Amino acid sequence: MPDSGMAIGSFGNFVTARLATGAALNGPPDINALAAVGITHVIDCRAEFDDGALLAQRFHYIYAPTADDGLTKPPAWFELGIVFALQALSQPRNRVYAHCAAGVNRGPSMCYAIMRAFGWSAADALSTIKTARPVAQIRYGGDADLAIVALGYA
Repeated sequence: MPDSGMAIGSFGNFVTARLATGAALNGPPDINALAAVGITHVIDCRAEFDDGALLAQRFHYIYAPTADDGLTKPPAWFELGIVFALQALSQPRNRVYAHCAAGVNRGPSMCYAIMRAFGWSAADALSTIKTARPVAQIRYGGDADLAIVALGYA
């Protein structure tokens, strides 16, 4: 099992043994790196590019686009990733990678929302993500907290 903080190529990090976050994939070497560490499901949080054509043949994939614009992210955006990840992680061998362009805000914020839906406290989820991926800012964490309540996970 991967350790928290274990790097996935040069673009991502495991936050828990089965949940990872990071940046965009830059071609076949990155796709191979995901597969090599056992990632089975990918959540693409970027509005500017859809990885579906690259990833859907090899991974379970969901496109959950939003702009990294600093504006409030609605519960419906988080719900896409949460439902997908909770279903994936209900199977013990599955691993999820939530990513955005740089792995700083949208991907880590989605990862945070998933952890909160699993019952992690806000402080523990933030600390764990930032320890595993120090560049993570999680700009939309407050929106995720509101979404968790609105969606009935808290």
